[in-house]
Amino acid sequence: MTGKALILLGAALAALSPAPGAQPIALTDGPGDDTEAAWSPDGRRIVFQSTRSGGLDLHVLELASGQVTPLVTGEGDACYPAWSPDGRWVAYSYGNIKHTAVQGIENGYNIFVVPADGGEPRRLTSGVFREFVPTFSPDGRHIYFSSTRGMKNQSIGLYRLAVDGGEPEKVLAWDTTDTAFTQPDVSPDGRLIVSGFIAGFRSNWALRLLKADAPETNMPLTDGTTPIYGPRWSPDGELVACTGYKPSDADWGIYVAEAGTGATARIDTGPGNSRSPDWSPDGTQIVFESNRTGSYKLYRISVPELEFIHPAATVEEAPKPVLQFSFDTRPGQEVEDLSPMGNTGSVFGDLEWADGAVAFGSGARVKALTPEGLDFGAGPFSVSATILIDKHTDNLRLVAVGDYPGNARGWQIFLNESNCIWFNSRGPAGEFIGARTDRPAPVGRKLHVRGIRHTGGRVTLHLDGMLQGMSGSGASMSYGTPKQVSIGAEVAGGAPFHGKVLDLTVYSGILSATEGKAKSLSEFLKD
Repeated sequence: MTGKALILLGAALAALSPAPGAQPIALTDGPGDDTEAAWSPDGRRIVFQSTRSGGLDLHVLELASGQVTPLVTGEGDACYPAWSPDGRWVAYSYGNIKHTAVQGIENGYNIFVVPADGGEPRRLTSGVFREFVPTFSPDGRHIYFSSTRGMKNQSIGLYRLAVDGGEPEKVLAWDTTDTAFTQPDVSPDGRLIVSGFIAGFRSNWALRLLKADAPETNMPLTDGTTPIYGPRWSPDGELVACTGYKPSDADWGIYVAEAGTGATARIDTGPGNSRSPDWSPDGTQIVFESNRTGSYKLYRISVPELEFIHPAATVEEAPKPVLQFSFDTRPGQEVEDLSPMGNTGSVFGDLEWADGAVAFGSGARVKALTPEGLDFGAGPFSVSATILIDKHTDNLRLVAVGDYPGNARGWQIFLNESNCIWFNSRGPAGEFIGARTDRPAPVGRKLHVRGIRHTGGRVTLHLDGMLQGMSGSGASMSYGTPKQVSIGAEVAGGAPFHGKVLDLTVYSGILSATEGKAKSLSEFLKD
């Protein structure tokens, strides 16, 4: 867009804008729910989905006149509209399922485009999938969307397709139980993708940043302690608007996150649930939906001065190691504890040693009996290990476990049946509360695993310095003196780990980012 066009656009939006600090201005009324609004690139129109006619259809609102014109109507559901960068097309998801699975469903919800001024829709994808929330790349050549295609474990991945045709290609999909990437949005410079993310039904929705040219390289933008979803980039690429809810909130609301820090701020939109924000092209206003009147209607609000709340800083002071084994040299019947506590490790069974690592898998294990320093109470502690997985199986495999009176698996690092790495702690009633890797762990290379039970009972897991998306909360069990710590298998030899352990350290406190080789958000963005 040229400088002159931007000036004209700014003037047009200013004429429509509420005064600074004013309350939201209603944009729609009447029957039904009006939701999932998207602002046109020229700032003059808003496309949205609505049930005003009974079904789920697409309509276009002319901001200057307030006139609403149907765009896609009829049988089936048309939803989640998105503008092309040139304003000529609207992409959306459409499904019209008339048969049962036994009768044979031809298609599920797929991606379509329709001329923004009206006309015949064109199908871009097909198949019995759930495909939603399309968004265009900044150059208009591709459409990104969420899809269940190729998934076996109730998962949702990110895909993209060329606007001029062709088969969808996978961007990022981790086919593990209840893992989902949804509502992708590409940054204005095309470098990053922000997406909603969840891993496990006990987790909260969070936002995750992906490198557009290397999506497997990704990092949380928000930490998952409170649910946040539905991200949309600001026109300058510095902020992300989203839907969120924090314990102090009366209702769901509109949040803005700083892309460079993960700090968040809530916009006061008044009573009721407010959701699904989208920016005006000049970044001065946000359109959203609210149910303050009983049904959801569209509103716009000027973006105020925001006071961002930054995530709590990671404790940088390295905690005290209380149990530390390294297998650089071949162990005898005993393994020296390198921590100041001087706990001794004893070998049970026949261990193989090679290349600075102990090989497990037969039930042999290393145990530290009644080790001192691991009586953490309700305080924080960390477990760090360097491992190499030989093969994947469909069995539980214990890397390390702390055996406490009344809790034989008081804390543990293990691989589950889906081959994800977990770090588990315990809640006040002894229930397991854990964090896991976002996808199955790689086989055949060294992995640095870092699990932390934080002050207050939050549980997190890092793999190779990257914070994983699924975390837990409420792990407030008080730990006394353990009976033993076992490495390579359970204390009796069950659930053996099939792989090698190079080292394992337990810390009384939160392992620092430096010691744990964790990568910060700023480091991720600079890479």
